[in-house]
Amino acid sequence: MSVDDAELKQLLRDRGMRVTSQRLVIHRALREHAGHVSSDQVYERVADALPGISQQTVYSTLSLLADLGVARRVPVPGATAHGRRSAPCGTDHDGRGTKVWMKQGLTTSRRASGRI
Repeated sequence: MSVDDAELKQLLRDRGMRVTSQRLVIHRALREHAGHVSSDQVYERVADALPGISQQTVYSTLSLLADLGVARRVPVPGATAHGRRSAPCGTDHDGRGTKVWMKQGLTTSRRASGRI
């Protein structure tokens, strides 16, 4: 599901959750990225706009977005719970929980074919 800020705000409110600047900025960073991205990459994109944000907040927000159906987790084969690993596509993936993140609507076949 590809949603804009207004739709995300409504999803959060419908579930009794707060609409925060962190959630909106992280969602925008994910939405504006054309493919898969690690939580570390999202952190790097939002750090200037959100001074003092922690990597844990980014990771927790990405998990929330996945739970809401706005993003999805993508397992990375061979990744470990510690450190980073370079995937065959050449992208460093987040080793935490062997996940990278994609906005909804992209398929792994599109990603693998390089059409994004």
